[in-house]
Amino acid sequence: MGDASASPRTRLCLLAARFVLPGPGPRVDDAIRLACSLLVGELDTPATVGVATLSDGTALRDAQPLIRDMLREQGIPVTDPGAGDAEKFAVVLRAFGTGGLGVGEFSAALYASIPAWDEQDDIQRSMVVLLSEWDAETTPERKGEVASAMRTAALTGLGELCI
Repeated sequence: MGDASASPRTRLCLLAARFVLPGPGPRVDDAIRLACSLLVGELDTPATVGVATLSDGTALRDAQPLIRDMLREQGIPVTDPGAGDAEKFAVVLRAFGTGGLGVGEFSAALYASIPAWDEQDDIQRSMVVLLSEWDAETTPERKGEVASAMRTAALTGLGELCI
């Protein structure tokens, strides 16, 4: 589930995004390891303890409610099944903004869900423009700078940029 050295918030945001990104969903074993890390960091909540005590190999269908509760208790917004596109996009945007998703995975999710230009909100347009700029860059240094600007814009758009 990403880099184990990433911050707990980054790892939690990525876990939440795995519920809405294409694919099989989050890996329960990764959620268990994350919960154990949270407990070691004294970030315990009832659901975090519950996730940490799940058995390796627990099916996602069985663990999903507890994992979602852990995310909520840790202050991470998570969507419920049937959530709207805007809510799902916010979860993916948060995971990207905190560094949990790379530009490539974020761009795939963005382009899969983005409405037509005249129907986009400010943050969606900002992401499209910055992603186009990132794509046009030819040096790793400039790509890194644009990616950083994209992450800042993502968190700013969500009202979560900590200065």
